[in-house]
Amino acid sequence: MKFKKSQIHISETMLVLFVVIVIIMLVVVLYFRITVENNKNLENDISEREATIMLAKVLSLDEISCNNDFCVDAGKFIPFKRALGDNFDYFRKIFGRKKITFRRVYPEPDFTVKDIECDISKYIQEIYPFNCGKWIIYENNPEGEMGTKVSSVVSLYFPEIDKYMVGRLEIEHYGSIKKY
Repeated sequence: MKFKKSQIHISETMLVLFVVIVIIMLVVVLYFRITVENNKNLENDISEREATIMLAKVLSLDEISCNNDFCVDAGKFIPFKRALGDNFDYFRKIFGRKKITFRRVYPEPDFTVKDIECDISKYIQEIYPFNCGKWIIYENNPEGEMGTKVSSVVSLYFPEIDKYMVGRLEIEHYGSIKKY
């Protein structure tokens, strides 16, 4: 009888110990899951702040800014993109995983050309800049992720026709602060 009683006590102790260990494991797993989610949210917040700071940095680039005014010289977009191809690693260190796009907003582009990218073939036409609506000057998204955008209104200067137009600078960032 004494042997059975002590065996029951040992079994109860083992069961309680097992339950306590399972509860501790669940708490640890839940803690790490919450920590990882918080870190991911923090990473996205930092990436968005970095993209917002990048708005000002892009506007002040000597390669595309106007000489004396607070504007962006649209005539420099195509040469900048060509130079970017030769020095992509340098600009990848500056910009990271982003897509930088300038769009013409006013006068509003015709809906048929609104999403057409301006390139050298559009540039040499007589109706430039009215034959296209956007310039993608930088794009680095190796994983093909969906991004979030930050944007700002800018003044676009077109030296070919000596006119200023209203544009929008969009920076799409891909939620990661790591740079390539």
